[in-house]
Amino acid sequence: MNIKKIISALLRLFAGILLALLLLIAGFLTWQTIREFSPGEMVQLPVEGHAGVVPDTLTITTYNIGYCGLGAEMDFFYEGGKMARPGREQLSEYEDGVLKRLETFSGHDFVLLQEVDTCARRSWYSNQLKMITDHFSDFENFFAMNYKAWVPMPVNNPMGKVRAGLVTLSGHTPASAVRFAFKSGYSWPMSLFMLKRCYLVTRYNTGFGNELVLVNTHNSAFSDAAEIRKTELAQLRELMETEYTNGNFVLIGGDWNQNPVGFDTARLLPQYLPKLIEPPIPDDFLPEGWKFAYDPLHSTNRDVDIPYTAGKTKTTLIDFFVLSPNIDMLKVETTATGFTEADHQPVTIRIVLKSNDK
Repeated sequence: MNIKKIISALLRLFAGILLALLLLIAGFLTWQTIREFSPGEMVQLPVEGHAGVVPDTLTITTYNIGYCGLGAEMDFFYEGGKMARPGREQLSEYEDGVLKRLETFSGHDFVLLQEVDTCARRSWYSNQLKMITDHFSDFENFFAMNYKAWVPMPVNNPMGKVRAGLVTLSGHTPASAVRFAFKSGYSWPMSLFMLKRCYLVTRYNTGFGNELVLVNTHNSAFSDAAEIRKTELAQLRELMETEYTNGNFVLIGGDWNQNPVGFDTARLLPQYLPKLIEPPIPDDFLPEGWKFAYDPLHSTNRDVDIPYTAGKTKTTLIDFFVLSPNIDMLKVETTATGFTEADHQPVTIRIVLKSNDK
């Protein structure tokens, strides 16, 4: 037997396999690039009916439902856990839990939701947008997609197809609804598999002759690049200053993925094992007179590296509101769910719109 021929044959075989893998990867990336979700900077959403006037006193809830896939029993591979999705029956239990939770907010004026799937392998291709809007038909609804991709990780059990976004449930007809893209994000090829972050703006007529500008946001995760988060905050601040200068009321709520200024872990109730997100939102983020609104006693988000256990799983506060100076806060409260049906807890605020005299 000729050793040189055997070695040569093995090398050719190895080179052929390597070339096939490279062609496969190149083909996959080409396919993904052609199909990449690339929404415009501003996308107008349809509004049915005529805009009325919102009352001066309003109640708003923000809730990241985690695609109904990150309840208390779950961990998640991307954050150090092992699982990529719940079992079908487990998902159904979480979806029922989210719907029951949302029913407790059915008397509110607005509900701001994040991570709502419309067709994704991670949630067994459930259309959670339809599930929620059918259940809450008294609300108008506005959907802004921020995740449309095919995710190849983890390799042994890929997340696969994802379609998800933000939803604003509105008890009042807005004058307009617009999806605004954050001017940030990853470079190619990472951009093919990551969220296209955005915020959803709905505008409402008020009795003062100006508008309430309601913003539903889901900022980049704290594991993402610091420059991305910085760009997003700058964009929101520009919106805040412009709208307030124009005499409007501005309320921003959602999952900011950073701690608000003033967050003190010592004030959290004993069941929470606290975690700080570094860096927090900068001290000088808010213009003069603006304010953060959050419940200092409760964490709103838990780590998903392990299933949730009170006192063992790390938790933090990243879901909250920002109010312009012409809005007074009457109350803000986190609903303590024990992270039963989602990895976030909802936060509700009650506000009063003041005279447009500054």
